[in-house]
Amino acid sequence: MGVSAESTGLRERKKEQKRGRLKDAALELFAERGFDDVTVDEVAERAEVSKSTLFRYFETKEDLILADTRGHGDAFLAAFAERPVDEPVLSSLRAAVHSLVSNVQADRARFQRRTRIVADSPTLSSRSLERQIEWEDGLARAILPRFPDRDDAEARASVIAAATLAVVRIATRRWVAAEDSSSLEDHLLPAFDVLADELKGAD
Repeated sequence: MGVSAESTGLRERKKEQKRGRLKDAALELFAERGFDDVTVDEVAERAEVSKSTLFRYFETKEDLILADTRGHGDAFLAAFAERPVDEPVLSSLRAAVHSLVSNVQADRARFQRRTRIVADSPTLSSRSLERQIEWEDGLARAILPRFPDRDDAEARASVIAAATLAVVRIATRRWVAAEDSSSLEDHLLPAFDVLADELKGAD
């Protein structure tokens, strides 16, 4: 039993190493020449794996850059779901945003590099927007049960979800552009304060 568990753990570590190697190779090539001018064959060659192996880890070329954003979104939604249901929605969202900070803050340079690659590619920008809409819809569904007695519950949940992700997007963009030692949280929390201030007195 112990040997089997150890073997399984080793296989998983090797998979993660290979996945990481593919992401690193893609990031290097896309930064050098731009996303649209690099082929998956070239990424596979740089990572020293076959093209078929690459597609076992990433369904599309876009996922080589955007796969992490799905993980960030899932972590954020999970953190929100763990908050007390009677807690004010914005307080829950503000607390959940710490999951984003911990996932992104550790490697600012890498995140900045990836953000610039996405911004420079119409293909990636379009796919990134699709991901944001998916994330927004998921967050709205998570918020909806907080308003069981309201006739406008769906609209309210959708608006709050969209506003929250706008806060995250604006704060992240400011953090990426900042040439100082500020943390992502330094930009996120004041942005949330602006949203909370504007919503004061709302029914």
